[in-house]
Amino acid sequence: MAKKKKTGSKSSSGSRRSAASDRLRTENPGSILILYGAETYLLTEYLTRLRDALEAVHGDVDIVRFDGTATEISAVLDEARSYGLMQSYKIVLVDDADVLLKNENYRKAMEHYAQSPADSACLVLRASTWNKGKLDAMVLKVGQIVKCDSPSIARATSFVRQRCAKRYGCEISPAAAALLVERIGTSLSRLDAELARVSLMGEPGRDVDVAVIRENVGLSREEKAWEIQSVLLTGNPVAVVQKLRELMVVSRQDAVPIFWSIVDLIRKLRFAMALRQDGLTDAEIAKSLRLWGDAKNAILGATKRVRPGNLNQLMQDAIAAIERGRRGLGTSEHAVEMLALRFVHEFHPLDR
Repeated sequence: MAKKKKTGSKSSSGSRRSAASDRLRTENPGSILILYGAETYLLTEYLTRLRDALEAVHGDVDIVRFDGTATEISAVLDEARSYGLMQSYKIVLVDDADVLLKNENYRKAMEHYAQSPADSACLVLRASTWNKGKLDAMVLKVGQIVKCDSPSIARATSFVRQRCAKRYGCEISPAAAALLVERIGTSLSRLDAELARVSLMGEPGRDVDVAVIRENVGLSREEKAWEIQSVLLTGNPVAVVQKLRELMVVSRQDAVPIFWSIVDLIRKLRFAMALRQDGLTDAEIAKSLRLWGDAKNAILGATKRVRPGNLNQLMQDAIAAIERGRRGLGTSEHAVEMLALRFVHEFHPLDR
């Protein structure tokens, strides 16, 4: 009888270590750790968690820091191999490690070290970007590689709720957490900074609710753009003029971003119509243009009513307005008003 292959914990552990992860393993973290990505919050937080985990095992753990843009590999590796006078274990941290390892000889020296790393130190290579290579496979045998990028919307929302309670001592409602992520985005650094601010604005003993977020956190770039785009798609000139006055006079918003919001809408409509003519479905068009919610329905609906020639003329008008601005002719406010009203004028349903 043939023997069944075992699928115990060893194989599952091996699979976990076979590639880069998006989460730090604090139990048996290894001798070499690569932290890379654009999310500065995670780059800092994971180093803190690593130190806490190592101190639980070794006692006090020092962090010896190196600047990868201004150090030599010999200094880093000598420090990793040397024993501390007071502590039995240490972390050797190299920031901008990708810059350091651009030197081929330095990378080879690091590869050699990875084959037999010191047992009294954890070498942490930290960088905003990372070029994969031979070193990665070696590191995964003795440690881990953790990618530190902004999380999904769901995970960012969960982070907001947990961080607010644990770090700032107050609760934030699920709806308020979702709205904060919608307005700020999924950057954990920015979300944490906003939490530090809005956690002080709710009434004592009460949750941070949607009203607090609406009143104290500005609209995202996409929401600001949709403020004027949604009104333009109604084809109502009175509503458009009122919205422009609200944005530029009452709210004192800069006219230039509003102008580019209109240009962006024209671009999306032209692109959506071209995709529709190529036979793509609404779902495929929405995915390609990253449309969702009200914007998805409004823009896809508009492509079925507007003439392609009108949109081409609008884009020519926008280009002409940009050229006039470069020559110092007219103001940004006037350019916005003229382009918006031209949009409304040209945006005729096919059956009119």
